[in-house]
Amino acid sequence: IQAQAQTLLLFLSSPVVIVVTRAMVRVANFAGCFALLLCTASAFQCSSDVSLGPVARSSAKGIALDDSTLRWCASQVPDVWPNTKQSMSSIRLFKAWSAQWTDLEREASWTNLVNYASHSGAKVFIGTPVTCDEAQDAQAWAWTKQILQKLHPDNIMGLAVGNELELLQFKDSVSASCVNNIWEDGYLWRHFREVVTEFNALGFGAVPVTSVFTGMGLGGNPFYELPNKARVNSFLANATSAYGSRYAFTWNLYPYFDPSMPLDQGTTDQCEGAIAAASCWGPTCAVPASMRSARRKMEQLTGAKDRTLWIGETGWSSPRAGSLTTILKACPAWSSMETFRNFYKGFLEWDLEIGGGYKPPDHIFWFTMRDAQNFGEGEHFGLIATCDEPLCKIRSEDFAPFGFTLYNGPAKKFCADVALYDDWAYREGSCRNKCALDDDCGYYSIWPRSHDGLHWCRLTHTCNTLALTDWDVSVYSKQVVQTTAGPASTGSTTSEMPTPTTASAEITTTQTATDSATRLAETTTETITLTAT
Repeated sequence: IQAQAQTLLLFLSSPVVIVVTRAMVRVANFAGCFALLLCTASAFQCSSDVSLGPVARSSAKGIALDDSTLRWCASQVPDVWPNTKQSMSSIRLFKAWSAQWTDLEREASWTNLVNYASHSGAKVFIGTPVTCDEAQDAQAWAWTKQILQKLHPDNIMGLAVGNELELLQFKDSVSASCVNNIWEDGYLWRHFREVVTEFNALGFGAVPVTSVFTGMGLGGNPFYELPNKARVNSFLANATSAYGSRYAFTWNLYPYFDPSMPLDQGTTDQCEGAIAAASCWGPTCAVPASMRSARRKMEQLTGAKDRTLWIGETGWSSPRAGSLTTILKACPAWSSMETFRNFYKGFLEWDLEIGGGYKPPDHIFWFTMRDAQNFGEGEHFGLIATCDEPLCKIRSEDFAPFGFTLYNGPAKKFCADVALYDDWAYREGSCRNKCALDDDCGYYSIWPRSHDGLHWCRLTHTCNTLALTDWDVSVYSKQVVQTTAGPASTGSTTSEMPTPTTASAEITTTQTATDSATRLAETTTETITLTAT
């Protein structure tokens, strides 16, 4: 493709006729990107009419990258905090990849992440998992090493080995023998040292290292220690002894899951008192209070008041997380969008002060970018709902920056102008969202449902030519709805795309597909006239 693109560049001084295969169009948009080497990542930002900025201490705040974003849409990592105009400076990556995902997806995802870190300058707090399967852990670490070598050393903020391992004792899918192996047989500590040794050999000997625990880990003297369950205190004593101040204490703190938060007295579904205590960010509020406790216990263990303290995760879920088991699952307001919004707004505005004369945390991450699964339970902590969703989760109920109207069909015709995207989309709404996300998209052609919820989806800037196909295709045009961002919607106007003229002659499309499944191997050839400008 690059060779063909170079040949094309030689002829740009005059009108030429080029034969463009569909495979080529998928890789490069010939309207403005003729070769892979000339393509640059475009910034992603979700749309909303609600502004919550500015972001206080933004250089010490980041966002966690959920599995859905990592696997399916690493090209859609926001450059700015949702509902603000302020740049994000760091992301947390729980793992480099999963054995359940494909190699082809991995290379595309990593390329997008590397491009994001390169153009944004964001720091990456990267992790490698610790599980019951040591061979799987070795593969996970091998993948982490690969992406570490793709990223610029200046982009690496720290390395986490394991996440919330003290909670494994409560997971039905985790055996007691696995828990014993991690803690009593010393697998976590052994694997941690091996990983850090190899991390050092890659040239990261001065980069902080950690293992991430929850607020439950703070429940001990000074930290949680229970035989056959979890030995957080022993691990932290070993880690700080071996690595000194290089070891960063990292805690995931969630007032949303706090089992001590009660319903309002005399009620069965009201929780105004709990919301007031848990969703605020002043010194007396839940998260800052937990951080003061962490600081005291860190000093008790190390004798130092200024050891590195990171908050690996905090956030709120709306709608209610499937993993919420406390009494507050009976209170609708606890998981409401209003509470979610207020907690996020407070997070953005928080100056990181925790009171009591204690040093603020050195860094904190919001969990998470998009809604995700946790041990099979749906959680809704994301600031954006799903991949290909153009809207921020926090917005007015009737906010819609784009409108779409049926332009043609359903009929056995599709827009044959140069494709911006020509591939599968999960559910019909995903194709529409892809068009909404792409500023160059003016039309989308959507094929009927094929398999596994997939539809063939084609995006184009114009629709001057319709081509024949064997399926009933619907073509929609996009209109921009102009809105004024602010605390609430202030009205909108609709600006329609210019109405194109359909060519009188239809181009011939050669398709080897005979059913929906064979479209994966479709080899369409289109003759397109490109005029240099």
